Amino acid sequence: MTQPDLAPDPAATRPALPGFAVKAVKAALHAIPMNATVGVQITDAGVGWAEGACADTAPFRNHLGTIHAGAQFLLAEAVSGAAFAGAFAAQLAQAVPLIEKLETHYVARARGDITAQGQIDPATLPAAYAEFAEHGKARLTVNVTVKDAEDKAVMRAVAHWYIRASGQKQGS
Repeated sequence: MTQPDLAPDPAATRPALPGFAVKAVKAALHAIPMNATVGVQITDAGVGWAEGACADTAPFRNHLGTIHAGAQFLLAEAVSGAAFAGAFAAQLAQAVPLIEKLETHYVARARGDITAQGQIDPATLPAAYAEFAEHGKARLTVNVTVKDAEDKAVMRAVAHWYIRASGQKQGS
């Protein structure tokens, strides 16, 4: 009897951040008033990836009784920001990260608590680091999937993030 081929656990291959950096990323995202209002939480973060959650609460339901698209959007934005911050953790003391665009596609109704996972393609990181080192700015995209309590994908998003060295004007 042969053993089935098992795919590697993606969580086991994701680059980790030091504990203090994970705490800093979480604290920064949780300190944003809108995230706190809606209850968006970053549950874990690493180098170019993050996970988050948002509880199903009555004020953030839509006319269908499911999780409002705005709450899903906010969770996707926060998770993408945490993934981006994790990728540039070493540069954040002298840089400003900014989201430029969040493309969303709502694919199903969200029932119950929602979770999200964001991931930057690791192959794009070396070029972004080199761009930042040479020009003091860089751009990356983060792919995000939001799932509901049934572990069903309800929204997919692509977040476009920009980082620039502190004191540098945006777009320069």
